[in-house]
Amino acid sequence: MQTPPKPHQSARRYRRLAFVSLRQEKDIQEIPTTKVPACNAAEIEPDNPFYYQATIPMMILTSISRQQKQSAPTMQSEISGAASSATISGIGNIVGYILKTGSTFLMQHGLGAASFGLYALSFSVISFIASLFTFGLDDAMVRYIAIYRSKQQGGLVRNLIIFCTALAGIAGLLGGLGILYFAPLLATQLTHHAETAPLLQLMAPIIPLTSMQMIWIAGLQGFKDFKKRVLAQRIAIPAIVLLLLLATCAFFPKSLLAITIVTSISTLLSTLSSFYFLFGRVARMEVAKSDYDVREWLGFSAPNFLTNIVDIILDAIDTLLLGYFGIPKIGIGQYSAAIKISGFIAMPLTSLNAMFSPTIAELHSQGEKQKLEAMFQVVTQWAITFSLPLFCISALFSTALLEILSGKDFIAAWPLLIAFGLGGMANAGTGSVGIMLLMTGHQKLSFINSLVAVVINITLGILLTPRYGAMGTAISTGLATAIVNIMRLLQVRFLLHVQPYQKETLKPLGAGLISSLVTGEMLYLISFTKWTMHIGHVHIPVEISLIPVFLTLYAWILRLFGTSPEDNHVLHRLKQKLKLDTIHIAARSKPSRQATTGQRQERLLHLTTTRETKNKQKGIQITHE
Repeated sequence: MQTPPKPHQSARRYRRLAFVSLRQEKDIQEIPTTKVPACNAAEIEPDNPFYYQATIPMMILTSISRQQKQSAPTMQSEISGAASSATISGIGNIVGYILKTGSTFLMQHGLGAASFGLYALSFSVISFIASLFTFGLDDAMVRYIAIYRSKQQGGLVRNLIIFCTALAGIAGLLGGLGILYFAPLLATQLTHHAETAPLLQLMAPIIPLTSMQMIWIAGLQGFKDFKKRVLAQRIAIPAIVLLLLLATCAFFPKSLLAITIVTSISTLLSTLSSFYFLFGRVARMEVAKSDYDVREWLGFSAPNFLTNIVDIILDAIDTLLLGYFGIPKIGIGQYSAAIKISGFIAMPLTSLNAMFSPTIAELHSQGEKQKLEAMFQVVTQWAITFSLPLFCISALFSTALLEILSGKDFIAAWPLLIAFGLGGMANAGTGSVGIMLLMTGHQKLSFINSLVAVVINITLGILLTPRYGAMGTAISTGLATAIVNIMRLLQVRFLLHVQPYQKETLKPLGAGLISSLVTGEMLYLISFTKWTMHIGHVHIPVEISLIPVFLTLYAWILRLFGTSPEDNHVLHRLKQKLKLDTIHIAARSKPSRQATTGQRQERLLHLTTTRETKNKQKGIQITHE
């Protein structure tokens, strides 16, 4: 069972895929597409089938066009489909993140801070090694499957999948065998915790499984196959793993061995589901004999692999620093618990990036600078609006959240949670600056930014971790994130001449400040009372009851401040679209008696006509009385 990604991890993975999609744009630009008119902003068209396919980016563009007194833009169906698929993927990622984080919280309750620290450290080492053995071939899968599929070259698709699977699988197998042999050395020299050696050996099979899984998931992305994969890998399998963990904690309490076995089972299930969906898709293609274009595949993968190494190091460096400098296993467990909770702050921006990046690329290619800036500002405002209350809750209720979600052993991690929250808000507060650079063709600059983040993180980590422990690592990670996002913000301003802020951005900031002050005063008053809450034998901090109060106050103040015309238009269209979708589904599932009778008459007439035609062909005359 893979632990949830760090707050910056999911966004970085998405940026890599966006980079690949930009590289393949030239190769697929000749594919014929169908032009789809954007929705009319003045009225609702229930009879128009494309109305049911409207996406949030299309609604915003329509509103922007009305504000600028321009005609609504005509978008290609490829962009609409990409936005819809990204929306499905974004929702699936959110649900999957919640389920996986729930599994992590369950492990924290079952193991305690010390044992969970050993688990988190071991799993970070395994994940780091497994990510290295894809050699950038996952990016090649995304790019070339999209190209070969568009050209109906099924043989090349098959050969590419076989080559990438074999290379990544063999490399991952060798890596797993290496872990089995060198686990004691890694435990003493890298993690400085000898107890991790048997855990590393138990997790060794995860390396080849993860390597092949990354290749096969990339292949599914090349096929643009989202819905079934998201349902299986993001929802079904995490739900099954959550049930397995519940049974494990019930029958094998505080068993680190049992938790590790469940982790391996989870990885196996995810890998098998990727295999099933990918090779099922390939089986439906017409496959002709083709050559192996290995030189081109490796020529594309090698430079991408260098880029990915930077991202892989940035993902794993904080946990590895904790182990290398001998931070106690309790501190590592508390660090991991804090970073899991703070990951929710990054979810709104990650989902918005997935939904809006295809539209941003389209507007840039059309030279629509004014609409691009308006879109950029709307996305940033929404990211701040949804991320700010999550940050305020994590800061105001840090001790209560850690006690409920992770356990009493993790309450001491509340300063780490606030530090990670500040880093997450620095990321959300600058908006989609990273995606803006990628989707407008500044890939080299994005690589330099990631490299700068690694250098800052490692340098500050080496300086601060020995002195301040886990808090030093958290500070180095947060500062690296903040500095790089400020760099991106300046680059977007001077290269693209756009900026993400408008007057409307002050509204969520004001609402968050007022709500936090009022809720903080209430928390201060509650601290003088002796109120307690218990559900069975579980103690629930009474402060947690103020979270709904904070959210209600935040939403009420936002409403008092008012919303922009674009926000009003989108919310209105969403309400009408949901209402019409409900009516549309009900009409399809419950046809009226009149419609059913008409359908029967049509079928009867069709059968009669067909029978008469056959009889005439046989020379039989039918006389109707």
